[in-house]
Amino acid sequence: MAHVEDDRLRIMHGGPFYELMGRLGLGRRGWRAFVLASLSWGMPMLLLLAARGGYGAGLFLHDWGAWAKFLVAPVLLTLAEKPIGLSLDKCVSLLLRIPLMAGQSVPDARKALRDARARATGLLPELACLLVAMGASAFNASNLLNGIGPTWAVLDGMPSLAGIWSVSVGNTLYWFLLTRLVWKHVVWWRLLAAIGRCHLRLAVTHPDGHGGLGFLGYYPAGSALFTLATSSVLAAGVGHVMEHQTVTPTLFTSVCAGWLVIVALYFALPLVPVEFQVARLKREAMQLSLAKLTDAERAAERKALGESVFEDEAEGEFQGSESGDAKPIYLASTKTSALLVNKANIFPVLFPALLPLLLVGASHLPYSELGPIVKRLLFL
Repeated sequence: MAHVEDDRLRIMHGGPFYELMGRLGLGRRGWRAFVLASLSWGMPMLLLLAARGGYGAGLFLHDWGAWAKFLVAPVLLTLAEKPIGLSLDKCVSLLLRIPLMAGQSVPDARKALRDARARATGLLPELACLLVAMGASAFNASNLLNGIGPTWAVLDGMPSLAGIWSVSVGNTLYWFLLTRLVWKHVVWWRLLAAIGRCHLRLAVTHPDGHGGLGFLGYYPAGSALFTLATSSVLAAGVGHVMEHQTVTPTLFTSVCAGWLVIVALYFALPLVPVEFQVARLKREAMQLSLAKLTDAERAAERKALGESVFEDEAEGEFQGSESGDAKPIYLASTKTSALLVNKANIFPVLFPALLPLLLVGASHLPYSELGPIVKRLLFL
């Protein structure tokens, strides 16, 4: 039986962390999310209850940053792996099965796919993610040792056991899970860059308005949980600032708008390599169809008037039977867009990116000021 090569990227399968979780019995993402949240959020709570009773636990429960970074983020970042993987697998499968890849480029595309799988499961990238996470925790630990930190993490100017645990375990877990998913995103970006160098079978008259690649613009929808996790941590930081400083509605709007731009660019930039292909398709189809249309219209003009208004002595007689009607091609090229990410398909990630910030804003700003902010942001 002939071997059938897998058309899926399977970007979340394999690698040291994936193998370790399997050996520890944490292969199921739901159970893994519960265990990681228990380590990050549950353990500090137990330590505070043991050391400072209900008062210490209350301080912890009133810290938005602790909720976001040690409970919400580990759960959502873990659960986000499946929808992200499924959305990317669907895009890659469509690219290879439709097929949108020209025959001479299929071997290069499959090699790029194999290379992407190798990068996604490599030891060095995950080791680098761990080092980044440890570096972030070391920075937080230095602040904690200097007595800078939330009241539940610092006791009489010294780090509490809950603070030490949160920095060494919870903070490291958060940054590792985050940077690991960011690395997976970079792997996807590099795969699209390789696809962008291939010969693609695009059609300017394709009804999706993107030459046949419109489906790629829907991949961000799989990252809604990832966006909600990162936005929750950001919103907690913004909320901390708003508790201690006066933040004007204009400044709050600027922060929200800036964050939405960052999120949009995060998902739009990987598509740039293939967008160049659509842009070239649009440009060349427009040029070729315009040339055909010009010849056809001048021939019709000569037939009606006996001569062209703007005569060209070197111009040969146009043979209308040798060319089809180029007008539909020209009209389709004017409507073709190289921007695969637009308001229609980016909303599933912009909404969870904005929601935590709006919840924070609602707790510190009057509703009369929050309403116009929401309207301005929705019309970005």
